[in-house]
Formats: sequence, C-alpha cells, structure tokens
Amino acid sequence: MKRIPDLLSVSRIALCLPLLMVDAMTLPFWVLYLIAGLTDMLDGFLARRWGVESQFGARLDSLADFVFVIAVGYKLLPWLKLPATLWMMIGFVALVKMVNVICSYVVNHRIAFLHTKANKLTGFLLFIGVMTIGQSYFVPVAWMIACIALFAAVQGGGIIFVANRPSWRKM
Repeated sequence: MKRIPDLLSVSRIALCLPLLMVDAMTLPFWVLYLIAGLTDMLDGFLARRWGVESQFGARLDSLADFVFVIAVGYKLLPWLKLPATLWMMIGFVALVKMVNVICSYVVNHRIAFLHTKANKLTGFLLFIGVMTIGQSYFVPVAWMIACIALFAAVQGGGIIFVANRPSWRKM
C-alpha cells in the first residue's frame, strides 16, 4: 500500500505515451486524459490519507505533472485559439515559475515545487478548463485560470523567500 501513490504517479507518466499516439479531441484522447488526471488527484490524496508522504513521492508527482502537461500541451496546442495578450500572460506565468525554481535552488540548494492550495486549484482548473477548448466561453475560462496561476506563482515565490529568512519568520 505504501507504494500505490508512487505507482499512480508513474502510471501518469506511462499514460502520456498512448496520449501522444492518439488524435487530440477524440474519445480515446479524453479517456486517457481523464484517467491520467485522476491519477494526479489520487496520488497525493492517498499518500496523505495513508501517511506515506515522502520527498521522493512529491518530486515524482511533480515530474509526472510536468510530463503530463507537456504531452497534453503538445497535443492541444494546434487547437488553442488564444489572443496574443493571453499568450503573453501564460508566458509571464511560466517565467515567474522558472524564476521560482531557480530561486529555490539558490536559496535552498535544491529545486522545490510547492504544492500550495493555489497551485492545486490552478492544476484542477487547468484540468477542467482544457475540456472547454472549442467552446465559446473558452477564452474567458483561460483568462481566469491564467490569473489564478499568476497568483499561485507569485505566492510560491514569496513562500520561497519568506520561509528562508529567519528575521522575516518573527514578523
């Protein structure tokens, strides 16, 4: 039972291969997408519930999330009809997240991917929001998710710095 959350994360990575082989926006694509997404929701929940959380598991989950996002992004990129300003916002969020990763390494001497509530909300909304591609309300949904993602990224940067400044912890 101790390894089930890690196996779920590994299965998410494994599901990316068939996900890349099927056509986007088809039933097989969405079935694989939903199964992979469910593994993402279950791995952390089960690890916490069963008390088997580990640093390895958290990193494996982050790696699986990254691989899943890249695979889904690759398949759905041709379907995304977004305004240039929204692409700029998405790029800015990615830049803030990259700066956070670099800063976490500089400050903590290790790379940290924070699993804050804002990051979890962003991930869940992205998971659901992707399913609105092609709908008339997709762009407003994408803007909402991008704004929440920016908040989560900025919050993550603040946590990296504040948590590691002894004088700031006393405030």
